[in-house]
Amino acid sequence: MSSIVKADKQRLTVRGVVDGHRYLVTPQGVGWWVEPAPEPKPRPARRQWVGPKRDLAEHLDALAKLGLTLTPKPKEVPSCRF
Repeated sequence: MSSIVKADKQRLTVRGVVDGHRYLVTPQGVGWWVEPAPEPKPRPARRQWVGPKRDLAEHLDALAKLGLTLTPKPKEVPSCRF
């Protein structure tokens, strides 16, 4: 299993490794193969939020036209029996 690690010379010294750089470490036989890590893929640009197209009242009106009915909350809620 391969792992991408960041070099830390204070923990372990490996010849040719630059402190703070990223390396791909792969087990091979009884040892390890260390090579520079591939460049990470660029992340896609984030989209800006443009805001809602309609406000909540317009959404509720549209749902009411489709048959949604809202009942008022009871004034006193019964206690739980459990």
